[in-house]
Amino acid sequence: MLAPDREKISLKQALFLFLTAVYTPAVRLAANYTAIEANHAGWLCPLASFPVLVILLWLIKSIYMKHKTASFSDLLNIILGKLAGKIVLMIYIVYITLLLALYVRYYAERLVTSTYPGIKIQLFMVVMLVMVAYILRKGIVIIARMNEIIIIFLTFVFFLLFIFLMPEIEINKLTPISYMDILPVMKGSLGITALWIYIFFIFIFSDRIMEKDKVMDKGLGISVFLLLVTLFLIISSIGSLGASIISRTPLSFYAAVRQVKAFGIFERLESILVTSWVISDFIIISVFTFIILEMVKGLFNLSHIKPLINIFILFIYVLSLYISKNIFELQTYSSAFAVPANIFFGFIFPLILLLIGKIRRKV
Repeated sequence: MLAPDREKISLKQALFLFLTAVYTPAVRLAANYTAIEANHAGWLCPLASFPVLVILLWLIKSIYMKHKTASFSDLLNIILGKLAGKIVLMIYIVYITLLLALYVRYYAERLVTSTYPGIKIQLFMVVMLVMVAYILRKGIVIIARMNEIIIIFLTFVFFLLFIFLMPEIEINKLTPISYMDILPVMKGSLGITALWIYIFFIFIFSDRIMEKDKVMDKGLGISVFLLLVTLFLIISSIGSLGASIISRTPLSFYAAVRQVKAFGIFERLESILVTSWVISDFIIISVFTFIILEMVKGLFNLSHIKPLINIFILFIYVLSLYISKNIFELQTYSSAFAVPANIFFGFIFPLILLLIGKIRRKV
């Protein structure tokens, strides 16, 4: 069923949702992962990931060019056939559901670890999921409009923190750089790429996104902005604490912010950073839940997702509790499984889908 215009969002709003969705995972993963793989050269990893993001924008435009009003589930049926399309759609539902459970658990564990030790993670999970269930009933348009304000706040917070971190950055912790760093930088870039492919996940509900034919033009500007922010994030983390410390620190950017001594305002900076985490988590959990429910709707040819919201939120709560025993298992799961799986589902499979579509003349 074709979504009416009042239930659609602009391309700019979709790209902003992508930016907000990668904020918290980047704060948690980017500096730590790149420091482990590339040591002091980790700040170069986003430069290696950038071409992949540009190619992905081209893939999105190419896949949806001929079917501008189609959803991802519609495209799978068109390109692969109904049976194969539904099988692939089911696989995506299962994987993104696991990914969503991972983020719900990370959100709660991060708050307990950094700010509220001793408080049960279940409390934070219940509060977040109740809020998500409520906002999902309002629809993706309301979420996108809220995010237009949220992205301004997150951008302001990040650059404020970066400015305060600049005096702590030491060039000798980021250099020297040589040709021997090329392979480690390429390996380190996989963690960044695994986050940036979320732009493809956003287009899973492409039937609700307008102006998809302009995704290369508007997407390039967003991509350059994301590249700069990620560079600043890693430079400020590794440059202030050093790669050896960052590689052993789960909340690396948070640890870097804790070093700020200027004017005795760390407590305020810490609270602002934690607030930005929670807001970004709210958006990524809401958007991923919406994506999954839209795919379920397409799989079973349902007319609305509202009847599914409560039962799915309850399922995610239970799954999040049992997906790991502690934050260390979460980190292992992210590095060993989620990073390569994200790259496959967000980049390699879309490329395969485009090739099949071209061969069958469906795109």
